[in-house]
Amino acid sequence: MPKSVPPRQGTTGQEKIVLVTGGGGFIGQALLPQLVAEGWQVRNLDFIPGLFEHPAVSHWQGSFTNGDLLHESMNGVDCILHLASTHFPREANAHPDADAASGILGIIAMAQMAEDRGVGRIVLASSGGTVYGSPEQVPIVETHPTRPITAYGISKLAAEHYLRFFDTRGIRTLSLRIANPYGPGQNIRKAQGALTTFCHHAAKGLPIEIWGDGSVERDFIHVDDVARALVLAADAEAHGTEINIGSGQGLSLNLLLDLIRENGFKPDVVYQPARSFDVPRNVLAIDRARELLGWTPQVRIETGIAQMLQAFS
Repeated sequence: MPKSVPPRQGTTGQEKIVLVTGGGGFIGQALLPQLVAEGWQVRNLDFIPGLFEHPAVSHWQGSFTNGDLLHESMNGVDCILHLASTHFPREANAHPDADAASGILGIIAMAQMAEDRGVGRIVLASSGGTVYGSPEQVPIVETHPTRPITAYGISKLAAEHYLRFFDTRGIRTLSLRIANPYGPGQNIRKAQGALTTFCHHAAKGLPIEIWGDGSVERDFIHVDDVARALVLAADAEAHGTEINIGSGQGLSLNLLLDLIRENGFKPDVVYQPARSFDVPRNVLAIDRARELLGWTPQVRIETGIAQMLQAFS
């Protein structure tokens, strides 16, 4: 249970309200308690209500693409933390038109409504793993060229551009380019997150499948650290820009297996032919997050893996 703190006050002396879209999802479940602990009044707009119950949290069941519901839930809101996504990466590639309708047009409609209703800030949970495409150098800084090669990355990048446009019109916006989040509560059925899948399969005695030789490097960040970055972004002075949220370190899939084995698990590993869309390395530079948010990751990968294996066992 979050600690008891006085409600966060706005400039008018009223309690500050944050609207979280997708607060019932993986990141949202870690985020809501942290927002409450910081004194926010929280509205969770999602299809999955009631996962986190607290007097400071109200649940609004439905989608952010429902204009009437969004309009109602936005009343008196100071900040929007937009986590909701109607499509996962694999689904977005299969249905790019539907992904664009919600991931781009849906963001525009939300930002226009926020502008009309006097919302002061919008923070987007973007994707550091897809908006850059194949990196020319690592670690990847925010000024690196953005050449996404997936529909999901394209819609996230377009949403970032539109938020920067609305920032010029008076809404303070930020886009957090999040690396590969992991941690307890991630849905194994959604085929997201190599680390989550590896830990689940190791704990359950299932074989682990790797595409390629296992040398691919990714940036893994614990969901509690992601949530803390979002909380800081809700109050940050910075706006009109993008900020990487990652560990700042690359880990190969083979090294992840070694860390799992150090916890006493001996999974069977099956190597498959490499996939053309898997970039060799994706590691985010996090200097801007340190400078603009005062944020650095706190959860060590060894701690996170042990936590995941215990949760699945």
